[in-house]
Amino acid sequence: MNIPKRKIDWLGLIFGFLSLYVGYLVTWYPLNSLSTIAYIIGFAAVLRGVYQLWFGSQMGRYLGSDSGWTVLSAIANIIIGIIFIAHINVGVVITVYMFAIWFLLDAGFQLFTAKFYHFFGKKYYWLIVIVGTLNLIFAIVLLFNPVLAGGVIVFMLAFFFFATGIAEIIEAF
Repeated sequence: MNIPKRKIDWLGLIFGFLSLYVGYLVTWYPLNSLSTIAYIIGFAAVLRGVYQLWFGSQMGRYLGSDSGWTVLSAIANIIIGIIFIAHINVGVVITVYMFAIWFLLDAGFQLFTAKFYHFFGKKYYWLIVIVGTLNLIFAIVLLFNPVLAGGVIVFMLAFFFFATGIAEIIEAF
């Protein structure tokens, strides 16, 4: 059997090493990483607000319906985005609490929907209940310990870059 020799994907290899380097930077400069996340959220909120303003004007023009809620939402997004960008410390704190609240809501949803997993067996149901309870405890700890929550966010970001970098390097060969 003659298997053709595969060439190295240089772009993927470079991207993989770059991703590993970014993961290293995130690990060694966690506060800068949190600030960068807050900036990205701020810019995304401003861009979403501008898009909503445009969409609201198009909705009014083509559908003839009032777009008051769309405009109000757009203005709120722009203001929130500007606050995140102009006051980066506030943006970092809000980002940390956003993640903690997100984990709290997700844990609550797991516990709420656990009853539906009862159909798959008692062991599976109890596994979901135990994991959901542990997630709830973890979320409450994050909510009342913002430094730990910030560390978790940085860890998740670093893990993402390390995992992506390793996958890209493996796929390059």
